Amino acid sequence: MFGGGMGAGMGMDQQQSMEASFKEFLARPENQALVEKQQRKEVKQAMQLQEKMKALEFRDKVMESEYDAQKNIAPFLQNKVLRRIVQTFTNDPSGDFSKWACNPRVVDMLREAKRLMDDGILNEDEIEEYMVRALKDPKTEGHAQFERKTKLAARLPIDQLVGALNEHLAERRKGNAAYRAKDFKGAQHHYERAKAVVEFVQGLSRADQMEVEGNKAAVYLNLAAVHMALGEYGAAVDYCTKAIAFDKTNIKALLRRSRAHAGRHEYEAAEADLAAVRELDPWNLEVAEETVTLERARAAHARRQQRTFARMFERGSLTAGEPEESSGGGGARLPAPTPEQLEQLRQQARLAQQRHQRQEEEEEAGEPLCQL
Repeated sequence: MFGGGMGAGMGMDQQQSMEASFKEFLARPENQALVEKQQRKEVKQAMQLQEKMKALEFRDKVMESEYDAQKNIAPFLQNKVLRRIVQTFTNDPSGDFSKWACNPRVVDMLREAKRLMDDGILNEDEIEEYMVRALKDPKTEGHAQFERKTKLAARLPIDQLVGALNEHLAERRKGNAAYRAKDFKGAQHHYERAKAVVEFVQGLSRADQMEVEGNKAAVYLNLAAVHMALGEYGAAVDYCTKAIAFDKTNIKALLRRSRAHAGRHEYEAAEADLAAVRELDPWNLEVAEETVTLERARAAHARRQQRTFARMFERGSLTAGEPEESSGGGGARLPAPTPEQLEQLRQQARLAQQRHQRQEEEEEAGEPLCQL
């Protein structure tokens, strides 16, 4: 700042004296405004130089790309928002700018964004939000890379990582206490806070990262248990699956997912998880107990369905035959339903009964066994 060549041609003592005098000059309160002005100027110059270098790199990438890529992006380079988006194509890990510039879905998205701005439907700020939303859509090509690059994560040294994991453990302990008190919503709140911590941090070494992943799996199983207690078996299955992704030999996760599948009456999936546990630990007593419980639940469910359908069809309301007389005084008869109409009524009745039966099952299922 204020001339980098100061001190050239001076002796060591003279240079040190000059530097001390200059620092004293900068520290004077009356010179603070001048110093801040110069600092802003230098920052602006640095940013301009950085932007200029990026622009040159972008130009080189475009010129090196194939003709179709240059032709595709040309309509969007006059718009500064779309130009910034096109510049991000140069961030491709393999350096393949043309892969993005020649992608029909990407070009269509840019073309639609340009149309929305040209028609005055969206302004520049809104169009950037529109483009981000489009990239967040899992159906959009490039979504996975966008998620990976925008997901916040902090790689922490061991001392800071230990502090973060201790914070997550404190939240899990609060969640465990709430779970034991049957305050399942409160437990879910604390488990979600613990999850937010372990999903944000990363270890610098492989050993540290394995510790993070182990804690992620544990909090996912906590969340699975609380969702089962709330009767939300689908969410429980999802969290167990996330835990198993870290370790396919996680017996606790497999058993818990089996119970969650059973809660959804997905008995074959539940049995598949129990079979996986038997392969890992043939002498596991818990899997033997779970197998008996699963078979009883499957048989009870089948019996309930049989009784329900028997009562439904014994009423005669869904069987063919002579139509009943109208309750009105005119003695008018209802038209007999066709075989196709009868079958449609039967299917509707079965679906309605299945929905009702599932609700009863979830209400009767009771509290799941949770190993915290």
